[in-house]
Amino acid sequence: MEFLRNLPVDHPEELAGLIEIRPGRVVSMALSRSERCQMTLLAFGDGESVSEERYFGDTLYYVLEGSMPVYQEDKETVLRAGACMAVPAGVTHAIGGAGPFKLLQITVQ
Repeated sequence: MEFLRNLPVDHPEELAGLIEIRPGRVVSMALSRSERCQMTLLAFGDGESVSEERYFGDTLYYVLEGSMPVYQEDKETVLRAGACMAVPAGVTHAIGGAGPFKLLQITVQ
């Protein structure tokens, strides 16, 4: 496949099952090879986070397991498994810092 990687092709699998939560770590797995669209699976150990940052494109967060806090402009929003939220390009935000969770992050330029 030219643009997709690390995905099952012979049989279906649960997306959350492709990555494991590891204590004290943030684990990531790239699912795409495109400069215009980056898809990444992430698994956050208990208390792990990504500090404030801004992305080059619009970013979609889709929580697969657990719950994930999103912080932007002094506001906290908690996404639970099955929920999604978009953050526009250039908006400073941070995620995580609570319990363990898994998510799919898609950033499109």
